[in-house]
Amino acid sequence: MKRFILAELLAWKSLNDRRKPLVLRGARQVGKSYLIKKLLAPHFESFVEINLEKQPEYRSVFEGNLEPQMLLTQLQVLTKSDIIPGKTLLFIDEIQAVPRALIALRYFYEELPALHVIAAGSLLEFAIEKVGVPVGRISFQHIAPLTFGEFLLNSGNEIFLEMLETHDFLTPVSSAVHERGLELLAEYLAIGGMPEVINNFIETKDYRTCETLQAEILESFRNDFPKYTQRDAQLKYIALVFERVPHLLMQPFKFVQIAPDIQAIHLRNAIDTLRKAGVLNLVYKSGQLQAAAGYDPDTYKLAFLDIGLAQRAFGLPIAEWIKNRHQLLKQGNITEQFIAQEIAAQGSWNTGELYYWQRNAKGSTAEVDFLIPIRNKVTPVEVKSGTTGSLKSLHLFLKSNPEVNYAIKTSSNNFSVMDKIRSVPLYAFPAWLRRARKEQ
Repeated sequence: MKRFILAELLAWKSLNDRRKPLVLRGARQVGKSYLIKKLLAPHFESFVEINLEKQPEYRSVFEGNLEPQMLLTQLQVLTKSDIIPGKTLLFIDEIQAVPRALIALRYFYEELPALHVIAAGSLLEFAIEKVGVPVGRISFQHIAPLTFGEFLLNSGNEIFLEMLETHDFLTPVSSAVHERGLELLAEYLAIGGMPEVINNFIETKDYRTCETLQAEILESFRNDFPKYTQRDAQLKYIALVFERVPHLLMQPFKFVQIAPDIQAIHLRNAIDTLRKAGVLNLVYKSGQLQAAAGYDPDTYKLAFLDIGLAQRAFGLPIAEWIKNRHQLLKQGNITEQFIAQEIAAQGSWNTGELYYWQRNAKGSTAEVDFLIPIRNKVTPVEVKSGTTGSLKSLHLFLKSNPEVNYAIKTSSNNFSVMDKIRSVPLYAFPAWLRRARKEQ
């Protein structure tokens, strides 16, 4: 599976000798290990991997002296491999199993900077809470499920992707091309971005196997719950939130929606735990143009890790969704989840910073679905299911903030522009976002 993030990893490889060890963050089964072993490793003369979860014999190496050369010598003995700075990629997988290994990374940076070291783990936030992170001595990279663009790249639709990547995002495309874009988007919305599911869909078009794989991934997340907390009492709240969130996608969240008879503190902790595990994203309310400065940490909407997994949690058959794609694209919570997922995937590792704008004035309530910081300014994004819908809130936002260059309305409509509002089809929004982020 090809991944856009490979270009950034190759840029990291080419840095000078003061490069920092790189830590990949992300939920289970989003493809972190595959990315390193199959895509990045071939660009090195040699590759050495240790897995601290599957190979417990390596754990004791990090229990004693963390001097880099001593660590390297011991790892070479155990792996029976030469580890040569500047030529070898050392990959420490499931590093959260030994939190002291995270501390060791800082010494690799300080004393052995020529060595390329990458670490990955699915429950890193919990390990970091135990030992902290060496500030300024480690780089982080967030790995998300495959984006829609990566789905196109891997499914034989490279020409369509290239057309989107080079489009001016203003000129309408032909109705046939537009319909093709909506058709491909419907496939992605139904199967989601988990690499194993996409790979199966591309190879077999077997919807039932896709559903089985999605169900297995959901079950693997459930099996991880005991790793999130030492408190048995908290497990039931984590499980309850996990089961309910797909039914509450992108709605203004209230704890009573989970369970009216459970204290909010228990549910709040469960949400925070699932967020740390990468299973949930939070979209915070902000009332200011500079969203990060004016957001409300207690008011948010919930987004799931992956749209396909959310669909499976609903129990909705993939084949039916793809067949009735126009009905699928009319589901507002589904299209907003898609946009939230794309924004999160194309951000940095700590972008729990997804925001929406809301103004609650007497007799005048307005809401814009997303605020995206671009080139030190904010671009408001309104998501419309189907092809119709009022833009009253978006016009109000632009009137209240004349310094904003333009706004994006993304829906099932073709490309167009009217005043400061650009209409970008849902299938083209990820390409627009990628270009906007590259240019900032």
